[in-house]
Formats: sequence, structure tokens, C-alpha cells
Amino acid sequence: MRMNWFDVDKEGLAKLVEKRGREFVVFELIQNAWDQRVSRVEIQLDMLPQRPLARITVLDDDPQGFANLSDAYTLFAESNKKVDPEKRGRFNLGEKLVLALCEEAEVSTTTGTVCFTKQGRRRRRAKLEAGSRFSATIRMTREQHNQVCEHIYTLLPPVGIITTFNGVELAPRQPLYEFEAKLPTEIADEEGILRSRVRSTRIRVHGTEAGQAALLYEMGIPVVATGDLYHVDIGQKVPLNMDRDNVSATFLRQVRTLVLNEMHDRMMPDDANTLWVREAASDRRVSDAAVRTIIKYRFGEKCVIRDPSDPEANNIAVSKGYTLIAGGALTAGEWDNLKRAGAALPAGQVTPSPKPFHPDGESLQTLPENEYTPGIKQTVAYAKALARELFGVEIRVVIANDRGWKFSACYGESELTLNLAKLGHGWFDDGPTERVNELLIHEFGHHFSGNHLSEEYHRALCRLGARMTRLALKQPSLFQLDH
Repeated sequence: MRMNWFDVDKEGLAKLVEKRGREFVVFELIQNAWDQRVSRVEIQLDMLPQRPLARITVLDDDPQGFANLSDAYTLFAESNKKVDPEKRGRFNLGEKLVLALCEEAEVSTTTGTVCFTKQGRRRRRAKLEAGSRFSATIRMTREQHNQVCEHIYTLLPPVGIITTFNGVELAPRQPLYEFEAKLPTEIADEEGILRSRVRSTRIRVHGTEAGQAALLYEMGIPVVATGDLYHVDIGQKVPLNMDRDNVSATFLRQVRTLVLNEMHDRMMPDDANTLWVREAASDRRVSDAAVRTIIKYRFGEKCVIRDPSDPEANNIAVSKGYTLIAGGALTAGEWDNLKRAGAALPAGQVTPSPKPFHPDGESLQTLPENEYTPGIKQTVAYAKALARELFGVEIRVVIANDRGWKFSACYGESELTLNLAKLGHGWFDDGPTERVNELLIHEFGHHFSGNHLSEEYHRALCRLGARMTRLALKQPSLFQLDH
């Protein structure tokens, strides 16, 4: 007589299954039914009076039923589902885990009936004309029953399969969006060993209701709560751990990245700071379009990268309403992706501080003094006299004539540079007008501080304005043409 290598202790197995929750029992039976050629699956779950027991029945209409009735009680027998990535089963294990929690059970199908009682297992010839029926008494408290009834409505019934629970149809749920993408899955090789494969599958994105945790699904069956914004249903076998209640961090990150690539323009700005979005935005597979959207949501339409090579450019950016993105605001992956996508530029490229040379270090094209017009000569003299009177410094004035230099003027180390190519002759010819005085006060403020945002610079502008008013009253001729 041949003896098996080992036996399985039913009560010991039941203790391992307990932590999964009673909804796991229902889900296992439902997914087995959904994997068949069915158009209808009916689940009935009723508490028995005065006892911590429930009666569960799952009935389907598969014309062929169980191909092999021994699959109902043989652990890890070869399963034809292993070779089909669009079937949920793998190890011929689900019903056995359910049976471990049952007081008694019966499986009927087109090939016969098998009964499980305290006395053991026995087969009967009674059979169904079509379909399969699992019926059992299972240990269950009233609280556990309520939890099952609550969790049953997290299922996403497949299109074309009517699924009822206690006589009420589980309403089909339309996804917000669906798309094709490649993801790892598990497919059995020629020897029946599950191997990881990457294949294209359908991914469906569903909205969550208020107070509902977002879930990752395997073909309509919840696998694990993610805490993300959306329910995500993967249309093929998901690489699961042995307990079939979680996925690897690597797989979840890939799913999140795919979802962000598709859904970024459908999200709200507040969603951009959530952990799952930050993780996906750090992944090298995130799209440039998604990166640009997330950066815009987090930092606004006007944002620049803090530029350590041009501190004043940072201040100018803030003064112009830009948000500065500091080094610690993003992860290393987010920085890499931001730069690749061109989602923001350094402040030195967007709002560079005026310097008397080109960004590449080349000297400015200047206007020789012998080419100064009367208006230019008058303005040069006016600027020097004003500096002498306002803050007691003899300044140098350089007239640039350089269209490649993007600035109108700059000031530093007692030298004022005015760019004729940007200001135009009219600016010089009109004399000490309001726009001339406005520019000179702005530049002279940098004699006291280079930081546009500093209190020191602000106070310098106030002092210069006040002194100019007093000067205009005492020396009005200074502000007249041909002084």
C-alpha cells in the first residue's frame, strides 16, 4: 500500500487561514467560479440561529462543471489555470483553505459529489446537469458576517457574468479609464513551474467612494489596500506572495507609475503631494507629460529651480511671482525626471541677475564716447550728478549697445551700465523723466544691497526716493533739460 509523504492537519491549516478574514473564504469561492465558463454566479450567506456558524452556498452555471472532482480536496495538484495568465487560480489551493474553516461541506458538479463531515470525506454519485455548487457550514461570528457583507461590495464583477449576493446582483462598475500596458505576470512553463513573464494586459482604473480605501485588484478580486487615489484592476495574474494578500514594492511602484502616466491630467492639484504620486514621479518610467503636470500642481504655473550659482536670480524670481524649488523639495528620482522633462529651469536661466557681461562670459559691446548723442551725454551727466548728491559716490557710467544682452541696465562696484539697444534713444533724449528716475533709483538701490527681496534694499529705495524729492526742491535745475 502506497503511503503519502505527509498529511495536512485541518485545524492547523485553519489557524493559518484565520488571519485572512472570512471575506477571504467568499472571495476564493467566487474567483474559482469566475474562472469557469460561467454567465451567472450566485452566493448565499446566512447566519445560523443562536450559533457562531453560517451557511454559505456558491452556485455557478458552467456547462462542464469540475473537470476533475478530486481537485476539490487535493492540495497543490496540477491546475490548468497555471498556464492561463487570465485565470486567477494557481496552486489548486483555494477550496482547501476554505474547507479548513468549515464544519461540514459538500461539492457537487457534473462529475459527481464529494461530502466533507466530521467522519471524513466520501464521494457520492449524485451529480448536477450543469455547473457546480459549493455548500458548507463555516465558523463565523455575527461581526465576521457583517464584515463579509461589507467587503463583498468591493468586488468588481467581470463583464458578462451576473453575480448575486443573497439574491441581490452586484452592480457592474464602469472604470474611469482603462488602458493597455505591459506588466509582470505568472505563467507555468512546460514543466508546470510558474515563471515570471511580462505581457500586455488591460488595466482598469476605478474611482473610490468617500471613506473607502483604494485597492489593487487581480481581475476583480481585491488583493491589497494601497492607500492611493484609485482602485486599480489588473487584467491578468498579479505576482503575489505565498499568502496571496500582497504584492512586491517593485510591482506596486510600476503599477503606480503606469497609472500616473495615464491619469495625471485627470487628477486634482492636491493629489500631487500624495505618497503614491511622489513614488511614481520618482520612477524613471514616468512620462515627461506626467512630470510636468505634477510639478505644475505642486509648485504652480510659475516655478524655477533655486540657482546656487546666481543667488540674486532667485530673489528676482520670487519678486516676479515665481515659486522657488529648493533642493530638498524633491527626491533624487524626481529631480532626474524634472530635468529630463524640462518641467522647470534654474532661476539663473529664467530671471538671471543683470551682469555687465554675457552669460558665457563675453564682454558687452559698448558705445564709444565719441558716438554719444547729446541725449546720451546729458543722461550720463545726470546719473553721475544724482549719485553724487544721493549717496555721495562718484560713479562710472558705461553705455552698452548690445542686443544680445537681455538687460536694460545693471549696477555694481560704483559702475552703472545702461544698454542703448534695449532702452532706445528716446529714453536718453527725453531727459530726467519718471521712467528714467525709476530705473536709476532701482539700480542705485544695489549700491546698498544686491538682494531685491531684502529689507536693506527696500529701505535703500525709500531713502533714495525721499532724498530725490528733497533734492528736487533744493536744486530744481538738476532735473531740467540742458542743466
